[in-house]
Amino acid sequence: MSKYKNKRLHVSTFDFVFTIIFLGLLIASAFFSKEYEETKDKFNIEKTKVDFIIEAPSKEQISEIEARNDVDRIVPYVYKSIDVKGNKKSINSGLYIIDDKNDLAFTVFSDNLNIKMSSAQSKNPLYVSTDLANSAGLSLNDSVQISVLGTSIEFTINGIYKSDYRNVGGTAITIMQDDVQALCGDNYHYTGAYISSNDVNSTKSYIEKYVGMGDLRSADEFDSEDAYQQYLENRRDKTSSKSTFYRSEFINELNRRYSVKLNRDFIISLVLIAGAIIILLINLCGKMNSYTKKDVEKDIRNNFTLEQEKQMYGRYSFCGFLLYAIVASAYLAISYCLLGNELFSISSISVIVSTVLFAIIAKSLSINKLSKQFSKVVEKIKREKENENEG
Repeated sequence: MSKYKNKRLHVSTFDFVFTIIFLGLLIASAFFSKEYEETKDKFNIEKTKVDFIIEAPSKEQISEIEARNDVDRIVPYVYKSIDVKGNKKSINSGLYIIDDKNDLAFTVFSDNLNIKMSSAQSKNPLYVSTDLANSAGLSLNDSVQISVLGTSIEFTINGIYKSDYRNVGGTAITIMQDDVQALCGDNYHYTGAYISSNDVNSTKSYIEKYVGMGDLRSADEFDSEDAYQQYLENRRDKTSSKSTFYRSEFINELNRRYSVKLNRDFIISLVLIAGAIIILLINLCGKMNSYTKKDVEKDIRNNFTLEQEKQMYGRYSFCGFLLYAIVASAYLAISYCLLGNELFSISSISVIVSTVLFAIIAKSLSINKLSKQFSKVVEKIKREKENENEG
């Protein structure tokens, strides 16, 4: 074996050109894959138990809705605009304060969207969406300072959930306890409520006539009783249907806006991956053409056997697979670190599996071609010798 040629790794200029094109196609695919995932995440609300979000319910209205047979759960909340001081930067976000941790699964942070959850007990637990966590640089169990109306409170990140990207800056949810309750005061009013329904049509019929009464102004804010009564009358005549969130209608609107984009990004991503694989096949199979054209006849005339030739070609072709494996790893790093894609997403796994699979296929095709070419050259040399003997 020490006399065999081709022991060194063979990498030509064309190999580098092909692998650069290969990497470029994969990075472009990762970009469209990222676009696809971000668009798909807008539909995350569909994975929750939230059917409706109403505004400003009073405690009496909450009791009334809770007693309805068509309602499984109503979760009222107090909304606060907050500044989150994260490890990367400070982010302005929205904080939703609910009464009970057991109600968390009936908010926009459904169990189906949970990514990470801590079992540790925290004084002020905070649950955040992925867009808020990524922007602010927050991880599970991090301590984070949150400013609300000039008051700063320390929270601990107890859970991270997939976002539906409806809120600029992200979403945070906490529980009405300790410092948080003191922040809201004793006579706080609910800003809104999540409703989970078992009969959406019945609940919708009720909500279409609903008017939130939880934020009513008091009589002493008016100059006269008549002005206050007029205010009450106007409030009762107000329709809240335009400001009420209906999940089914929201999903229909998302489909109308994004279905074409979803399909386009998905198809483009697949086409780019397919293009990269074609480049790989052309390059690796092309190495066989170069090898058989230059080396096989010389080797046969030097009395090399087919098995020896296969071993030498294995060394010759290994550099091709190694080069593409390195490039595929570079793609993973770029996709994860720069574009923020998941490290082991379906797209990333498909790229790695396809690279290995088609490299094996390319080598198998090449070995078969090598065997056929070897036989042809052996026959050619045999005929030449016969002609020489006859001459």
